[in-house]
Amino acid sequence: MGSKMRFTLKCLLENKLRFILTVSGIAAAVASVLLIRSIGNFGTRAVRSEMDSLGMNGLIVTADSGSINGDEIDKMNRVGGVSCSAPVTIDAAKVCTEFENASAMIWGIDENAADVVSFDLLYGRFIDKGDIAAGRRVCIVDQTLANELYGGENAVGRSIELIFGSSSEKFSVVGVVKTGKGIMQSLMGSYFPAFLYTPYTAVHSSPSFSQVFIKTDGASSEQVADSIGNALGADIKVTDLASQKGVLTSMLNIITLVLTVIGGISLFVSGIGIMNIMLISVNERTKEIGIKKSIGASNGDIMADFLIESVIIASVGTAVGIFIAVFAAAATNIFFGIGIRVSLSSAAAAIAGAAALGMLFGVFPAYKAARMKPVEALRR
Repeated sequence: MGSKMRFTLKCLLENKLRFILTVSGIAAAVASVLLIRSIGNFGTRAVRSEMDSLGMNGLIVTADSGSINGDEIDKMNRVGGVSCSAPVTIDAAKVCTEFENASAMIWGIDENAADVVSFDLLYGRFIDKGDIAAGRRVCIVDQTLANELYGGENAVGRSIELIFGSSSEKFSVVGVVKTGKGIMQSLMGSYFPAFLYTPYTAVHSSPSFSQVFIKTDGASSEQVADSIGNALGADIKVTDLASQKGVLTSMLNIITLVLTVIGGISLFVSGIGIMNIMLISVNERTKEIGIKKSIGASNGDIMADFLIESVIIASVGTAVGIFIAVFAAAATNIFFGIGIRVSLSSAAAAIAGAAALGMLFGVFPAYKAARMKPVEALRR
């Protein structure tokens, strides 16, 4: 087998330019498929992470009337499968400091919000039960708002003014949380405002809420949603955010698959290129085939020679393609700071596919060579 490999490599290198061009086509196709898969996987991971950071991993309850009262929240908490609930009020307001102002979404929350929504506290503290009971004018801002208003992330201890229509109130910043919507904010621009969190008792005198976030205790979110709807009546709408996240990630996976298939067409074209080169090689080496057969080489020996040659071409092209994909992913991560990576499973699949590609598109040329009659081959 070693002698066959050495002989095959010698034949390939006799026409270096043809070998390099064929390998380059395969490498480009393999690199494109791997990068498409890597970018698709990164996009899916990033969107799931962003959605989790916005709390999109439970249920959200709204009412057709626009408000949910305390009695309805008590009924929700008694439903089996409900681990914790966090009622919120949502308002749009202008927020100002001495030097800057901005628009923000004001979330009136209670002390349970941090248990239901995924917050990543960077500085200071969360809203606590004492803040709720006293209706203290304290707030938590996200990184985006802290940078926009104060020119830095750590805004703890600073004051901020909330303007609702014609009225305004001074609040003290007690915490800064990580902005959990970076990608979405980039896509939606100014339509996705910065967030500010404050005790709901500080912004609303009546205990009625816009929405209630529900965290389940491991039970089926669909069953819990149905139970809440049955307990509270037709006025209540329950949205299963976990299933919404699943639908979106499934769509992203389908898009990635479609793009991978499109990239796979280039692999098919590269395979045709292998077949074409191998047919040319068979025609050029007709006398060599005749000599081998005349001294006792079997049809299987001839087929093996040409199949090994096609597999080597495909394997070298695939190895170069993997290197290009890994290098491109690493360069993208360095220059743009995003986590694209070529997985080991994708690289292993590419290596296995290389052998299959070489065998598939090398069979016909190898068969054609094996079927030659020695006398006819020597005459050409």
